[in-house]
Amino acid sequence: MRLRTRLALAFALLAVVPLALVVPSSFASLRKILSEQLQSRVQSATTVTDTTLRELGQSTRRAIEELAQSAALEELARDIHAHATPSRMVSTAEKLMTSRGLKVLSLLNADGVTLSSGHLPARLGDPDPALFAVAQSAGKEPVAALVEVRGEAGLRRMPALVTARSLDYGELRIWVVGGTLLDTELAEQLSQMTDARIEISSPEGLAAASGSAEPPTEDRVFRLPPSVEVKLSLSKAPIVSADKVQQRTFAVQVGIGLLLAILLGLLIARFITRPVEALTEASRRIAAGSFASQVEEKASGEVGELVRAFNRMTGDLQRTTEQLVASERVAAWQEVARRLAHEIKNPLTPIKMSLETLIAASEGSDARFRDLFRESANAVLEEVERLRRIVDEFSQFARLPKPELSRVDLSAFVQQVLSLYASPRGGIRIATELQPEVAVQVDRDQLTQVLLNLIKNAEEAVEDSGQILLRVRAVNQSAILEVQDSGPGVRPQDRERIFEPYFTTKQAGTGLGLAIARRICQEHRGQLEVDAAPAGGAVFRVVLPLEVAAGAGRAHSA
Repeated sequence: MRLRTRLALAFALLAVVPLALVVPSSFASLRKILSEQLQSRVQSATTVTDTTLRELGQSTRRAIEELAQSAALEELARDIHAHATPSRMVSTAEKLMTSRGLKVLSLLNADGVTLSSGHLPARLGDPDPALFAVAQSAGKEPVAALVEVRGEAGLRRMPALVTARSLDYGELRIWVVGGTLLDTELAEQLSQMTDARIEISSPEGLAAASGSAEPPTEDRVFRLPPSVEVKLSLSKAPIVSADKVQQRTFAVQVGIGLLLAILLGLLIARFITRPVEALTEASRRIAAGSFASQVEEKASGEVGELVRAFNRMTGDLQRTTEQLVASERVAAWQEVARRLAHEIKNPLTPIKMSLETLIAASEGSDARFRDLFRESANAVLEEVERLRRIVDEFSQFARLPKPELSRVDLSAFVQQVLSLYASPRGGIRIATELQPEVAVQVDRDQLTQVLLNLIKNAEEAVEDSGQILLRVRAVNQSAILEVQDSGPGVRPQDRERIFEPYFTTKQAGTGLGLAIARRICQEHRGQLEVDAAPAGGAVFRVVLPLEVAAGAGRAHSA
């Protein structure tokens, strides 16, 4: 992204950031106020509904208690005791219900049979299980029950808030069970008082509802034991609408601010980016290796000071780079020397111990001296041979000759190396998958060294019945030589370190073979990689550039 564009975006941010800091906090404050107002309405409506339901229950309880102690009920008990005709009792409950402002009233005997019903006169002589269950409950507070009432569509069960009291007249017991229906009239009353939607529900579904509340809503539920609910819903739509208006306003403000800021940024950027663009071009030349690059652009102020500092820096950079390269070479050889010293030190310990054992045995005229001498001499020779290998491989690693390139057909080269390679041990099988005419420019001797090292490592990794697969193929502009084995593979955490000098997972290894192989590949503008084989084991992959004249037309995509 060009500096001019960045400056325009910076001005845009300068315009948007104040809005982003101020406007959201203002919106949050307004949203909080609206939310508090809604919560206040909800709290007020909740209090009104709760108070109304409590007062309804208290008035029901008082009415039933007064009825249970009234002279009219005592007169009804005398009539029942005197075996009065049923016609005299039909209207008794209806008159008592109307005088007390109740909507449900039944007079039941001790067996739950209806003696008189105010809300359902035709039930005379029939049992009323729902109201008799209320009569048998121990509580004195009103409870919710489903009561059968007659409507325009016939009998239906409606929730009601009812309570019961008893009157004993000699051996005769009369239950007074009554209360108020939780019907549409109550729902309308609560809706007008709370300005909310009221829904009264029972296990059989919605019994009554009144009012409206546009979604989304804030709900409160009042549970009337055992199974009736009164739901109060207040709309949150005003808050949602106000929030949308705020968002649209903020979007318009941000859009206008961005447009003005971008235009202003482009105008100003035209005057201040020319020296910076010159600095950028000079930086590219320095990145390409031209450390003597200088910026000729005239500028004043901080930009002018930057140009002068840049010109001073380029001179210092050239001198510092030369010093750094020399320091890196010294540091690299110091690290190699440290590791080499460590590798040489390891064999010296068993050599020293073997010699000390021989000296002790010779001084003590130990009868086992001859056997000890033979064992110690073998150990010393083995460790000396190991030292020789370390020194030889280090010498080879440190003084790798410059490759002498020639055109080589990679598949024919693999077949030639295999024909000269000694037969593998045991039952190890070597198979090939060779694509013909895959040409590369390589040093034949050095590539032979790489291939023999990879085959040797694969042979050491597999069991006696294992298999080694050599594969040659062309992929895009690369020639790929793979050596795949059926051994245990290389652990993921070791796959990169395995190419470091002196890192090895083998007891007798020096840790330089794969390091030399990778360096040879890098000298050929290629790479040596290791990966897990699909069927288990490891696959080492030599990737080299295809020889253009011979291989350009044969490359294909894998």
